[in-house]
Amino acid sequence: MNETKNDYHQQLSHSHKPYWQRAHRDWKVWVAVIAMLAAMYVYVTTNNLAGWRGDRPPQPASAPSGL
Repeated sequence: MNETKNDYHQQLSHSHKPYWQRAHRDWKVWVAVIAMLAAMYVYVTTNNLAGWRGDRPPQPASAPSGL
């Protein structure tokens, strides 16, 4: 029974390539990539999320005092 456990762990630890080289086959990596791309798309298309503070008009810039 111990031999089976050891063989299994040896097979896991002796992969041919490191994880970062075979990560493109992992579904979790692709979900994260799609979520990041969607967030970037929303950020860029909403002009830096400027319209998400409500329907309030922008406050006018105040003139410097002391002139």
